[in-house]
Amino acid sequence: MLQSIIFWLQTRRAINLVLIFLYFIFILFQHDHMVHVSMWVEKSLSLETYNLVVALVFLTILLLTSFFLLKHLAANKKNQKLKLFYLISTVTLIIAHSRFMFDSNIEIIHSFEFTILAFLIFPLTKRFGAAIFFTLPFMLFDEWYQYILLYPDLNDYFDLNDIMMDTYGCGLTMVAMMIIGIKGNENVKPFWQRPEFISLVCLALAVLIAVKLCFIASYANQACSNTWLVMNERMVEEPFYRFHPTHKLWFHVMKPFEGFIGIASLHLFYFGLDSFRKP
Repeated sequence: MLQSIIFWLQTRRAINLVLIFLYFIFILFQHDHMVHVSMWVEKSLSLETYNLVVALVFLTILLLTSFFLLKHLAANKKNQKLKLFYLISTVTLIIAHSRFMFDSNIEIIHSFEFTILAFLIFPLTKRFGAAIFFTLPFMLFDEWYQYILLYPDLNDYFDLNDIMMDTYGCGLTMVAMMIIGIKGNENVKPFWQRPEFISLVCLALAVLIAVKLCFIASYANQACSNTWLVMNERMVEEPFYRFHPTHKLWFHVMKPFEGFIGIASLHLFYFGLDSFRKP
């Protein structure tokens, strides 16, 4: 069924692009509504109950999904070790990230938010790692939109934590597609010759140049007269753990340099879905 949908989209690129655009618009404009719904549920249940319910629902979905995928893995030996490695790694990263880098369990929604977008991009790339990477510009714009336009008085930092979780969700989707038998392009070039790797290098260079020229500043005290984006509005470097005053917990906020390195490394990691796959 999924393979048929992917083939249908591959032969109708204009429709594919329209669906990508419409889904991204949906992501952008559903934020505020979903935040209000989440706040209403939190007040109705209490924060402790809400966090518990979200954790139980998420773990149930994750366990059922993993069980389903492991059954498929047991029945199909092709690239079995590669698929198992990426499945275990991605699930572990999702759990660790949600445990130490969120101020509320509902933030786990980021592991689902961009999965459909990655699926829609896959027919255009025909490569699993590329589908994850070309979702990244949408993730970055989405976080910029929330940070600068939607919640300028609530968010005091560009949330690279969320982008990492978005990427894990896309990674799990691509791994699941591999496991259930979705076919990608078997005749791929070496990863350093692929558009996704070249684009990643160009994006990294663009960020470095923007920081060097002070178009992007990590913290408010590093801003210049020409600064376009301050990644964190604190005047001093972010401590390893930040205390949330209302949720009464400590969580890790990624420093800008740490976040950019982490995001680049994560995408290089997922390029391996295509690099180490045997035809």
